[in-house]
Amino acid sequence: MKSISFTLITLFCTFLLFSPEVKAIDAVASFGKLDGNVQVLRESRKIPGRAGLILNDKDVVVTGRSSRVTIIFRDGSEIRLFEDTRFIIERSQESTEGDRRFFYNFKLKLGSFWGRFSKGKQNTLIETPSATIGIKGTNVAFSQTGGRLDIALSEGKVSVENEDGSINLEPGYRLKGVSKHGDFKSKLSKMPYQVSIKPDNAKIKIPTPGEIEEIYFSIQLIDSKTKQNYGKKGMVFISLDNDKLEFPEAIQLNKRGYARIKAIIKPFQKVDYKNGQLEVFAVVGGKQSMNIAAGQTLLIYDVPQKIKRIIRVDMTTGNIGSH
Repeated sequence: MKSISFTLITLFCTFLLFSPEVKAIDAVASFGKLDGNVQVLRESRKIPGRAGLILNDKDVVVTGRSSRVTIIFRDGSEIRLFEDTRFIIERSQESTEGDRRFFYNFKLKLGSFWGRFSKGKQNTLIETPSATIGIKGTNVAFSQTGGRLDIALSEGKVSVENEDGSINLEPGYRLKGVSKHGDFKSKLSKMPYQVSIKPDNAKIKIPTPGEIEEIYFSIQLIDSKTKQNYGKKGMVFISLDNDKLEFPEAIQLNKRGYARIKAIIKPFQKVDYKNGQLEVFAVVGGKQSMNIAAGQTLLIYDVPQKIKRIIRVDMTTGNIGSH
């Protein structure tokens, strides 16, 4: 493999090999939303998937035809596995000194997934039959079919490395048909389409206990270059790190690539109040949609004065603390 001066992969491997300040994690993650036939292979057992199931290192998650599952990690990162996928949680570690950080090593043997990896909280290494990918605070999708890998990056940083070289992928770009050998330049292109998600009002009202609020969103597929509508049916799923904002389980785009949806806002607890902002992602999932970049929107809300006094936000890392 060619020598690389500075990559996320190199940084990740160096930390895991030489830092004494990390420990293994017992309960790595858990299942969130699940649809269809999902199994966990653990040693010699086959465990049927269910919401809330705890996952450990060495667990193999397998999805069947027309099946999907969300995996939620301890740092808030989220992975959405799509149908006919085989995904391995190889190793997970947590820093024991200084800022709390997580270090993950995953393997994608076959299939596709989308991931939202928490900014400033984790470094992730993903191994596939075609290439090795280093991730740091990223919104990215993968599809591995046979010896070919597709990667679509919507946000963040990704370093991709095969036997012959490496590339740092930029947001809004994709690699199509990456193999174990060969260059990356001929496989690099800009993603032609993207999801647009817009709320009727970006400022939301947090309801009082016992009440709820409603908020409406418009979702539309658009051409990245012309910003015109792109007509294509498809399923959209929503990702965010706050369970007090509830979206429909299934969001279906019509033939114009459009959907109008309603979300429910429930009363916040103290832990739900962060920096007055809530990021919402909209993703068209599956290997057939690797040419569509994920969309995102930012909702804002007022933080009560008594809550503000106990919240401390690190503006560099985005970490939330209290005092």
